[in-house]
Amino acid sequence: MSKKKPISISLRGSIWQYSFSLPDGSGRIRQSSRTTNKEQALELAAREYDRYWRERKLGDRPDYSWLEAVFTWLDEKPERKEKVQYHLKWLNPYLHDKKLSEINKDLINYLKEEKRKEGVKNRTINAILQQIRVVLRCAYDNDMIDKVPSIKLLPEPSVRQVILSEAQEQKLISELPSHLVPIVLFALATGLRMSNVTGLHWDRVDLEKRHAWVNIGDGKVKSRGIGVPLNSLAIAVLESQKGKHPVNVFTYKSKPIKNGASKAWRAARKRAGLEHITFHDLRHVWASRHAMNGTSAFALQDLGAWSKADTVRRYAHLSSAHLLAQSENSVSTDTNLTQSFLH
Repeated sequence: MSKKKPISISLRGSIWQYSFSLPDGSGRIRQSSRTTNKEQALELAAREYDRYWRERKLGDRPDYSWLEAVFTWLDEKPERKEKVQYHLKWLNPYLHDKKLSEINKDLINYLKEEKRKEGVKNRTINAILQQIRVVLRCAYDNDMIDKVPSIKLLPEPSVRQVILSEAQEQKLISELPSHLVPIVLFALATGLRMSNVTGLHWDRVDLEKRHAWVNIGDGKVKSRGIGVPLNSLAIAVLESQKGKHPVNVFTYKSKPIKNGASKAWRAARKRAGLEHITFHDLRHVWASRHAMNGTSAFALQDLGAWSKADTVRRYAHLSSAHLLAQSENSVSTDTNLTQSFLH
């Protein structure tokens, strides 16, 4: 009587499928080889059978998959599942069928180049690399891998820090055409990005409650709605625009303004001697002023709708109010002796 082969393969369409019983008799594995080549299918099946045999018979650690590591990372904090994980979606076509043991330096460098082909900045590529890193670190912490491969981030340009004095602001405003003045002032009042300012509709504004709603997004990430508190300047701007258009808040000759950084903006900026200031820099000016006037990092993160605290920390050095009490720790307790030297 011939001995039954542990592995069997069969065609499903043009793709070879393989199956085998687990060495400990606990079940049967059925999987697609994803190839039309019979020899490759048999080789893959043999490797898988050997892996399972070593795990079940010798107690070797299972060779966990990337997807298993991702699910473990997501399960650590339930709120992660509620957000659109764009970087995981981008990685999925490349890593969904990979084992953690296959994610090495060469594969990571390949992913760098694939992302670079999209013409994105190093910061975006680094975000992808950081996603890989946190998933693999989670896998390491959960004893799914022995070590995390080295992942070297790409150099990024230093973060722009833009300060606009009141005199510079007044000079810029005075050079702007009248239809751009309310747009720039509203951006400085709220810190909103240009698309949120120019795209603001009246049905998203509640002047009585001093509140507005906008949708924000980051690249291909699905947009989400946020609330925007309206300070006195923002209210004054909105009051000046009432009755000009039934739908859009900001218009020019009864038509919605789509681009606040138009030729007129650039010309006014040049006349004001502020050619280095971009429209997006108005958001940095807004955040810097908040930091310098004592707004906490937590409040600023919510006001700016930043998902990461790291983004807000770039403004933290502009304020020392939160360190004032601690600064007294260096003062001598013998104040009489100290003051005697000052007379």
